[in-house]
Amino acid sequence: MDRGSFLGVLLGVLLLAVAIGLGPNPRIFFHPASTVVVVGGVIAATMIRFPLEHVSYAFTIASRAFFTRPPGTQALVSQIVGLSQRARREGLLNMEKAMDVEGFLAKGLRMVVDQEGRDHIQAVLAAELRSTQDRHLQGQEIFRFIALSAPSFGMVGTLIGMVQLFASIKDPSSVGEAMALTLLSTLYGAVIAYLLAIPIAGKLELRSKEELQLKHIMMEGVLGIQAEMHPAALEAQLNAFLAPRERGADRRARG
Repeated sequence: MDRGSFLGVLLGVLLLAVAIGLGPNPRIFFHPASTVVVVGGVIAATMIRFPLEHVSYAFTIASRAFFTRPPGTQALVSQIVGLSQRARREGLLNMEKAMDVEGFLAKGLRMVVDQEGRDHIQAVLAAELRSTQDRHLQGQEIFRFIALSAPSFGMVGTLIGMVQLFASIKDPSSVGEAMALTLLSTLYGAVIAYLLAIPIAGKLELRSKEELQLKHIMMEGVLGIQAEMHPAALEAQLNAFLAPRERGADRRARG
């Protein structure tokens, strides 16, 4: 799991728990009516706005963003350069038998082994890149919509509470319940938006950039192998995607 994300969620929940626990009556912060208005409203609005399968997929990729980390760019460059060296030394057919890759990179290398043209390989891989980016943007959009709608439904709960409050002025025993709905709905909406939905959307955006960078490296590596570039020249080209400190680490590791 991404330790930074885990610590951030843990710290946020802990701060809320401490702030609530220091009050005279923590139980007043658990209000079923406010939960129904905010959580139920967000779920309903999200299902109206997006197809159900898109919502399900967004939560799936969100879990992957928090519980898995993409491989490092430095390790990927080393792997592609190794494949290039093997292809140059033993030929493409022997490289296919020994290559231990999957997914996007394997797809590109198989097209190289099948002697597909450079333009065809580039077009297929670029189309897959665009498709991946579109799916990622869709997931981000869903969580940004949740972040937008949660405070709005918090305001709806506040308005409902205000109506009940004014209607119960003659009955003092009902004022407290209406006031709780008024305030806690706003609180719940803010917590969902700023502690959960917005950070998740940001994490998805970050993970999307990382994955797209890895796939760009893979595509350039596949095209370099297809063009029979010298491994050193291919490595120099792929190193352009790495941060300077990663390039230095790679040279030290080989030295």
